Amino acid sequence: MNHTWGYSITDRDYKSEKGLIHYLIKAAGNNANLLMNVGPRPNGEFPDIAVERYNAMGEWLKTYGETIYGTRGGFIPPQEWGVTTQKGNKLYVHILNLKEKDIYLPLNGKKIKSAKSFIDKKPVSFIMEGTGAKLTFGTIPDDIDFVVELELR
Repeated sequence: MNHTWGYSITDRDYKSEKGLIHYLIKAAGNNANLLMNVGPRPNGEFPDIAVERYNAMGEWLKTYGETIYGTRGGFIPPQEWGVTTQKGNKLYVHILNLKEKDIYLPLNGKKIKSAKSFIDKKPVSFIMEGTGAKLTFGTIPDDIDFVVELELR
C-alpha cells in the first residue's frame, strides 16, 4: 500500500483508494492475482490509513464484485482506457481512463446483444463496425471505474 514491505514509521505515502482499486481491476483484467501487503505497527495493529484503504476497496467490491469475482480477463487485451473481465456471455468493460466520448472494442466477430451501464442499467449506445463495436457516451465517464456490461450473443 505504500513503499515498504514492513512497517516503517516514516513511510506515510500510501496509495490512494482509486489507485488501489485500479490495481485490483487491472489484475482481474490481466488474469492475475493481486498481492497486497501491510506492515503492522509494533503492537500488531494495522495503521489506520491501511484499514481505511482496505475498507474502501471492500465497499467498492460490494457494488462491483460481480464484475471481478469468478471472472477471467476478457478476450479483449488491456487497452489505454482500461481492461475487460468476462463471465459466461457477459463482458464487463472497465473504463478507468477515457479521453474521448467513445471507444472501439475489437470483438473478433462476436456480436453484442445488449450494452448497459453496470450501475444504473441505462443503455449504452453502440454500433457494430467490422469485427468489433464502438461504444459511445454522452459525456466522458470520470468514475473510479465506469463499467459497461455487454451481453454477447
